[in-house]
Amino acid sequence: MKRILPLFLSLALGALAQSTLGVEPPVLLKEAKPGEILTQTLLVYNVGTRPVRVRASLGDWTYDPMGKIQFLPAGSLRESASPWVTFSPAEFLLEPKQSRPLTYTLTVPKEATPGTHWSILFLESEDPNPPPGVPLATFRVRMAHVFYVNIGPLTTGGRITGIVPNPPKNPREPYRFALQYQNTGNTAQKLFGRFEVRDASGRKVAEVEVEEVVVLPGQVRILPVTLVGPLPVGSYTALAILNYGDTTKDVAADLPFTLRTPLAAPPSPGEEGEKGGTP
Repeated sequence: MKRILPLFLSLALGALAQSTLGVEPPVLLKEAKPGEILTQTLLVYNVGTRPVRVRASLGDWTYDPMGKIQFLPAGSLRESASPWVTFSPAEFLLEPKQSRPLTYTLTVPKEATPGTHWSILFLESEDPNPPPGVPLATFRVRMAHVFYVNIGPLTTGGRITGIVPNPPKNPREPYRFALQYQNTGNTAQKLFGRFEVRDASGRKVAEVEVEEVVVLPGQVRILPVTLVGPLPVGSYTALAILNYGDTTKDVAADLPFTLRTPLAAPPSPGEEGEKGGTP
């Protein structure tokens, strides 16, 4: 769990003219016991050239199987840590090039369930003196600090529930696959791995890296894989090998598939220019 992928959410509600809001650290993982009280101080900074008014608020977040982030009111999720949190100050002014601390306290209930709990602290800024005639929303920016809290005992586990092929419609297109993975433990995971293609003799003929993602407890993620050639006609086996943070073992699944037309290599930059033409 200490290798969890840092999840930094920068949520822009338009462009903040000549001003940039930031927070350190953007993500945090803590270990705690039921009944324990944790305190964390963040540094909020304005590297822009205009003052900003900053408002802090709590929320929950999750995602759909494709990884699209969904934001929810604080306390919506069963695993939410939002009800445990108090913070100060809730609103403050930051001058250009200025930074200031923001402290939050997390009080873990004695009846807290084991596993990962998480929340998000939004920091929304606006220009207190926007130019005349410009809508205020144009000058709003929202950043976020994400925090995870692990309550023991922790369990880890995961499985690949399927590999879905999507053959190309013509040889110039890649062969696409979707890996379906489920986190069967009670902790958030950093998931990564590789996708191999082996021919009928078992020889590895292609390998694609699987992009690192965070998988929340009990959640399913669909991981896209794009396979490009050159690869001749033939019978192959796709092998997905993923790791969720356990250094002693991986999870794997395979899928036999047949390539009925050769899979072409991706076009070179020069070929793309010739195909698309020049302006």
